[in-house]
Amino acid sequence: MAETVSLERIVKAPVERVFALARQVERFPEWLDYVTAIRVQARSDDGRVVVSEWEASVPLLGLKARWVERDEWDEAEKKCRFTLQEGDLDRYEGEWLFSPHPEGTHMRLTITYEYRVPIGGALVQQLVRKIVEQMGQRLLDGIAQAAEQGSS
Repeated sequence: MAETVSLERIVKAPVERVFALARQVERFPEWLDYVTAIRVQARSDDGRVVVSEWEASVPLLGLKARWVERDEWDEAEKKCRFTLQEGDLDRYEGEWLFSPHPEGTHMRLTITYEYRVPIGGALVQQLVRKIVEQMGQRLLDGIAQAAEQGSS
């Protein structure tokens, strides 16, 4: 059964800076301990579409996952929609929204995923949900920190 996780973060930096950092998917492993590699397979000339291969590992649980996702970045709307193209996940999609906020930028990340594990049932599914939540929050926190420090 698919699960949905929604996360939010206020960033004390302008939307343009935060959005530009978020588009740098190659940097995500800096902020995501479980992600061991991200390789961009294709990027459209205008940068709106990025296809990337991800590898993640959770040694404690003996879980490894590999997937290819397609990100569609909308500069005008300041949002990204991402979808699973192939891989070990049964379902992975979502939306990332960036909007002005009195303190800077409001980021909202929504992830819908399904990852069926053969053993462990409900307990493993709870741990997978926790990992997805942690990864999403660490990503938002990493981008926020980089944006607030003026990194690009």
